[in-house]
Amino acid sequence: MKIAMVAEHAHPLPAHRGEPSCPASLHLCALSRQLAKRGHKVTVYVRRSDPDQPEGRTRMARGVSVSHLDAGPARPLSEQEQADHTGAFGTALASVLDEDVPDVLHAIGWTSGLAALHAQAHSERDQSGIPIVQAFHSLNAGEQRSGLAQEPQRARMEAILASRADRVLVGSADQQDELARLGVPRQHVSVVPFGVDTDQFTTDGSASSEYWRSRRGERPRMVSVTSLSEEGGADRLVDSLVRLPEAELLLVSTSEHTDVSLDENARRIELRAKEAGVDDRLHMTGPVERKELPRLLRSADVYVSAAAYDPYGGAVLEAMACGLPVVATATGAVPGAVLHRTSGVLMRSGRPDEVARSVRAVLGTPTMSTAYGIAAVDRARSRFTWQRIAVETELAYKQSRPQQAEAGEHEEDPADGLLLSGSNR
Repeated sequence: MKIAMVAEHAHPLPAHRGEPSCPASLHLCALSRQLAKRGHKVTVYVRRSDPDQPEGRTRMARGVSVSHLDAGPARPLSEQEQADHTGAFGTALASVLDEDVPDVLHAIGWTSGLAALHAQAHSERDQSGIPIVQAFHSLNAGEQRSGLAQEPQRARMEAILASRADRVLVGSADQQDELARLGVPRQHVSVVPFGVDTDQFTTDGSASSEYWRSRRGERPRMVSVTSLSEEGGADRLVDSLVRLPEAELLLVSTSEHTDVSLDENARRIELRAKEAGVDDRLHMTGPVERKELPRLLRSADVYVSAAAYDPYGGAVLEAMACGLPVVATATGAVPGAVLHRTSGVLMRSGRPDEVARSVRAVLGTPTMSTAYGIAAVDRARSRFTWQRIAVETELAYKQSRPQQAEAGEHEEDPADGLLLSGSNR
């Protein structure tokens, strides 16, 4: 099968090189490689975000290539800035798809979905028979329920795209519920979660590099790989240290700043820790290379997350694969990953007192902590390998075909006059 993955907002090559990457880029990289190993030919279409990125296609791995399309300035853009150039991205996509017609279009995210529909509507060839599989890593409707910002345009377009796609992919049952509330039939939606590389993230190997071992005292260690913004929950974790005088916390930032001293959020958290008198038990670092992250995770006793919303659950899965019990807020994809009181503890709110109480319950009972860790490894290996995620994605591709035949030809581009005009605004 020839698969065209459309990802205006992400890029798989940094993750392929082992560099710190966002979850969307990790997903693109791992899934495309596994689909190629299953015999498919995958092309990932991305927006050129750096003038040094090569023109045309770049081979990433056997069976996988990356194609950079010009749409807007060749620099990183915010989601809204990307939306302003989605028409141009869709036009460029239509041109390349005319030359290399795929068997399925896999659009990742709402702007990519708009670009895919735009490409079909403006193609010189008739591409109405190519099924579109629309993937959402996160839905604004679900984010709003967790207290995050309302984005009316995005929420409206996500509903349109879900209803127009031949198949919809979401990462959790929570997102499937959100689409059902929007009127999308459940049988039209496949729940395919985020995955984890269980060859890289394992219980085997050293506990940590010397760098991290030297910074650990005799205290139990909590670790969290998260955004340092308020939505990431780091503030709550720092506050929980007041109630856990015996523990220390290691925060691994997922921000673009490799040096946390340049991160305003990091400075805010450091000040918060000093005011609370726990700064001697708080360690922070910028993004960590993929090869180092498993050893860093194994240096801890428990993984903690108090994020307001976690649509991926990727860091949780990586910690589970390394044998860590998990204490996390029951939001987004996390409840599908962590089995409450089997592989960890799911918190209702993630308030500091709840974090402290849950961590104390896990670490205070060594047999429980060990049992949770064993169960976490087993669940990561049995349910969340990228090999299994690729199989389930492939099934969704196949399920999109009969629906495409029944639906007939697409109507005119629903985004015309709304967001996409075929040119930049």
